[in-house]
Amino acid sequence: MTTKVRVNMFPCENSTEITAESADDGNYVVRASSSCEKAQRYVESLGPLSLIDLTDKGESKVFRNFLSAEMSANCLLPSGVMTALWAEAGMIARSMTRKGIPLAIEFVEG
Repeated sequence: MTTKVRVNMFPCENSTEITAESADDGNYVVRASSSCEKAQRYVESLGPLSLIDLTDKGESKVFRNFLSAEMSANCLLPSGVMTALWAEAGMIARSMTRKGIPLAIEFVEG
C-alpha cells in the first residue's frame, strides 16, 4: 500500500508531498515532491528505512539526517515523514488517516 501526506510550512510557504511505501524486504521507502530543494534533498538522503528508523529516535535516519540538513530547525518535514511512515507501517490506523484531520501548529493570542 502507499501512504501520502502533505506538509505546508509557514513562513517559508513551501509545500511537500511525502509518499511512503513498504518494500518487499520489510523496509520502507519515502519520496517527496516539494517546492523546497532542501526538503527534496533531505528526503532523498534517507534511502531505505527500517522499523528501527520508525521507532528509535536516537538511531533513526529520519532525525539524524535532519540534524545535518540545511533546513530550518522549525521545519515540520521530519514529522510529516514519520507520520507517513507510521501510517504505512500500521502504527496509525487507516481509519484515522481517512478522517483528513490535519496535524497543526496554531498561533494563539495570549
